[in-house]
Amino acid sequence: MNDASHSANMPAAPEPVDLHASWARSQRHGLRQEDAPFDALICRADLRDRLEANARLLTFSRPVIENLFQQIDCPSSTVLLTDEHGLILSAIGDTRFLDRASRVSLGPGATWTEATMGTNAIGTALVTHQTVAVEGAQHYLERNRFLTCVATPIFAPDGGVAGILDISTDARANLSHADALLRTTAECIEHRLIESLDEGFLAIHFHVRPDLLGSPLEALAVFDESGRLLASNRAARALLHLQGEYPQTSCDESFTTRWQGLVDWAAFGRRTPFPLRTRHGQTCIALVDLRARSNTTSRPGAANPAHLQAAVSSGWDAMPGLDTRITHAIEAISSWHAERAAGPLLLAGETGTGKRHLLHLSRQRFGIDSTLISLDCRALASSPLLDSEIDHALRQAQGGTLYLTDIDAMPIAAQSRLFAAAGATTRIVAATRCPLDVTTSNWMDRPTFEHHQGRTIELPPLRERSDFDALVRYFVRSACTERTIHVCPDALALLRRNRWPGNLSELNNRLRLILALMGDDAGQLGPEDIPEELLEAAGA
Repeated sequence: MNDASHSANMPAAPEPVDLHASWARSQRHGLRQEDAPFDALICRADLRDRLEANARLLTFSRPVIENLFQQIDCPSSTVLLTDEHGLILSAIGDTRFLDRASRVSLGPGATWTEATMGTNAIGTALVTHQTVAVEGAQHYLERNRFLTCVATPIFAPDGGVAGILDISTDARANLSHADALLRTTAECIEHRLIESLDEGFLAIHFHVRPDLLGSPLEALAVFDESGRLLASNRAARALLHLQGEYPQTSCDESFTTRWQGLVDWAAFGRRTPFPLRTRHGQTCIALVDLRARSNTTSRPGAANPAHLQAAVSSGWDAMPGLDTRITHAIEAISSWHAERAAGPLLLAGETGTGKRHLLHLSRQRFGIDSTLISLDCRALASSPLLDSEIDHALRQAQGGTLYLTDIDAMPIAAQSRLFAAAGATTRIVAATRCPLDVTTSNWMDRPTFEHHQGRTIELPPLRERSDFDALVRYFVRSACTERTIHVCPDALALLRRNRWPGNLSELNNRLRLILALMGDDAGQLGPEDIPEELLEAAGA
């Protein structure tokens, strides 16, 4: 196809200029729009080497990537992580969409640069170092036009690109809300990569917004003993006006406070925030600390367990006074993960009780970065392709975890196949919204489940939990990070009277709505703020 023909098919204005430039680069790489798919996967041994070389990136990105997948809430989608060369290292997503994506090699082991795949979000983000969205027909290769993709770079602590984070879905889906989530997730990963570094003498945490101090979105810069910059995240580079792919500067060139003064402040262990002015005239709120050196020696790329634990963000599962049944559930799931060849795990609990959350939590705490595949059993139960869908899901989850939602809807024969697949290479986690005393007697393939040493864990509904008040206060704090909201005892009493059929999810969403309606100046959540429909549902 000649250049004029190519130009006629290029995205029309007002598409971003970088996509036009990307199409031109794709032409120069010798690609044709009608090129047929080819096997772009590297061999297993090479993929293992690339995974090992990127162990730190995988370790510190997996927890927040799993959270990103839950937040985008797009049924036909996948979240991809690549290395600095555009080679896909991991994929989390919907089983059916992963199957479609695999037909164009959109999965682990494939390289998605512009040279190999033409204009695409991953490859173009590698070139531009910016967040890139490529929708449907904007892809250069025709075979990729069933996709809509958004990708953003993950910057390495010392500069350059460490990898690319991508959300890909069906071309008809709307990913307009994904840009901000994607960028925030990338910034969280960058923050964790810097925090986990063993080298460095002094760290400065700073921002013009005091409420961001101590969060993954703060500016973070690490200096050596002489005050030279070793590592920084994108927020720090923006506030300090650092230019270039590998910025070079010193503490004295960045801030008006002298280097020795910051060292003395940190040496006294003063963790009180203080004003710190940049050389460009911006006044920030800052904290400084001397970095502890690790006394252990590990292979390059290995994660320090202490750093890993610090990187895992705590949630309602870590609050004081947690219901003992939840504590026991966390311990049981952790024990199951610790087994080398564990049998299937069954999580029971009403909608919104935290089954998926606790599974993700346990994977974070164990540093598990293998593939997590979800299979909607209710949607597949009556499918004529049920057997082939199960086969495909098991292949996708090989070496990782297969999460089966609504397992009670699955035929007994299909349950048997899935439970029997649990072992050393594949973890099987089934979830049901029915009580265990009902499920185990009415539908479950009990003999196969028990034969493979299956475990059962039941999560209590919110209305029966002893930590209800603490959960309300936690969700209020999480929703209002910029101010303190006092929750009145009378308001708690009213909230407790509701049955909360949606459990934690419903409580969290309701509280966010209540707080939004209260306005920005409110400092107290009282009984008058509880909506009438909640009071009616509670019989008040």
